[in-house]
Amino acid sequence: MDPLERNKAIVRRVFVEGFGQGHLEVVDESLAVDAVDRHPFEPGEADFRDHLKAAITMFRAAMPDLVASVEDIVAEGRAVAVRVRMTGTHTGAPMFGVPAAGRPVDIEQFHIVHCDEQGRGTRHWANVGVAELREQIGAA
Repeated sequence: MDPLERNKAIVRRVFVEGFGQGHLEVVDESLAVDAVDRHPFEPGEADFRDHLKAAITMFRAAMPDLVASVEDIVAEGRAVAVRVRMTGTHTGAPMFGVPAAGRPVDIEQFHIVHCDEQGRGTRHWANVGVAELREQIGAA
């Protein structure tokens, strides 16, 4: 497989299989052990893999009907840029301290992932739509 297509397929898996289906093992399969995220971690999250698994778990617990759709994905060199749409209904666990009230969620995210020679993510930058998410669930 062409390296650019391989890199896009690996990044896509994180959203479709990880966020969309709750398969946490995709995180370890898709990220290098020493991958670096440009988001601050929560207490108890040792590294990017832990951070991403915690985010997937939080989203899926709060929105059991979560759908993660890859709307656009492009690759050049070792970088993959992806626009993701996350939709669901806040019917599960509290999110940002807000109890579920059945509110719909529809957020757009933008990610850039640098990949190694095997296609695993090594660096990550993103705008994940936290302000919009907080507003939509009533936490703002």
